[in-house]
Amino acid sequence: MDDELEALVIGEKKLDRKLVAEILSPYVRLDRETHNISPLEAWLGLGNELKILVYLVARKAMVLLRFGLEAERATANEIADDTNLKLITVNRLLRNMYAEGLLERSKGRRYFVRDDALDRVWEKLKQQKI
Repeated sequence: MDDELEALVIGEKKLDRKLVAEILSPYVRLDRETHNISPLEAWLGLGNELKILVYLVARKAMVLLRFGLEAERATANEIADDTNLKLITVNRLLRNMYAEGLLERSKGRRYFVRDDALDRVWEKLKQQKI
């Protein structure tokens, strides 16, 4: 019966785990025990928008790796607290990235990076390095 249901699904794209690792590896490490996202030195060179994107992709990775994180989604307050960015800055950037189609917003105004936007996040990071 599962195979019959799966046959109905169209347009499903598997998440590119390698791309997630490429996005994160220069900037953060993930602590399975504490659920902390630990920034590396390269993190300091990122602009605020990219810090938020890397942070949200890191949360996505922690869910994929079954760290025990309930969801990849995060509120503006959580993002501000965990990235040490000002809440007003985080709110402005979240609105912009949502309008740009990089992020989705769930109930409770919790944001996450769209799976189909990971390529665009990667491109933004590559442009930052230039």
